[in-house]
Amino acid sequence: MRTGIIFLLMMLAGCSKNSSVEDTILPVITITSPVNGQVFTAGQTIPISGTITDDQYIAEIHIHVTNINTGALLMDVHLYPGANTTIFNQSLTAAAGINYKIQVIAKDREVNEARSTVDVSCN
Repeated sequence: MRTGIIFLLMMLAGCSKNSSVEDTILPVITITSPVNGQVFTAGQTIPISGTITDDQYIAEIHIHVTNINTGALLMDVHLYPGANTTIFNQSLTAAAGINYKIQVIAKDREVNEARSTVDVSCN
């Protein structure tokens, strides 16, 4: 009996929740469209696309489109890919005279956060 208790204590001492490697690497965001400074005409579709990769796991993605002139949030998309690589593909119709800030935010399981931004306009 005593040998069993000693064995059990040794097994429990060997178990640790801290045995995994800490993830400190940020996700990598590549916005392929639109390009920074691109100018659209009214009524034209603004494609918002790209890729996100992480060494472990992408927990969530936020795509925010803001009217730079007024600060109004025009688009707020939340995605939960559950993988270490994903693509995103959204769109917005350009309105005359508006300057847009498109920001993509990606977080991994450890809440490492990356941001990428492009500014575009419509005449």
